[in-house]
Amino acid sequence: MDNLVFMGMGEPLANMDNLLAALTIILDAHALNIGARHITISTSGNVPGLRRLAAFGKPLRLAVSLHGASDDVRAQVMPVNRKWPLGELLPALMEWNRTGKHMITLEYILIQDVNAMLPEARKLARIARDLNAKVNLIPYNTVERLPWVRPSEADCKAFCRALVAERIPVTMRYEKGHDINAACGQLRLRRTAQGTGA
Repeated sequence: MDNLVFMGMGEPLANMDNLLAALTIILDAHALNIGARHITISTSGNVPGLRRLAAFGKPLRLAVSLHGASDDVRAQVMPVNRKWPLGELLPALMEWNRTGKHMITLEYILIQDVNAMLPEARKLARIARDLNAKVNLIPYNTVERLPWVRPSEADCKAFCRALVAERIPVTMRYEKGHDINAACGQLRLRRTAQGTGA
């Protein structure tokens, strides 16, 4: 095993006692002995957890599900923003940087008419520059019964180019299976809807 990612099983930073216990074992030379720089913790923006993880003192990788560069936009996509808005999250990420941890990755799902417009790209670029962060763009996977829409490929590329023009390190992640409802988030909601008889 070369790399390990804590994500997809709920918010890791909401379960800090068990997360730190697991990390201690994983990092131990007499256990799994995986280096801290090969471990990524993904978070929706749990500010107390971020501060506690920073105090853990290991150079872990950090991925933050941002999905909006202003509170108005982010709150539409990330309900956690109502509890820990950007005014609290961004200083906590600055603190993470000051402790000499690994570069932050900002995860950003592109949703048509919500956060994929060019003015939002410029706001995102400012945040990424302040945090010395890289950005991972993810075109939205269209899900039945949800109102959001995946932007066109041209719009996704324009958003990416806007970040590149600001000299922000950026990648675009295309997930396989979108066209057959088999991408991230699509199967679960479809199965849940069928299970309810709706």
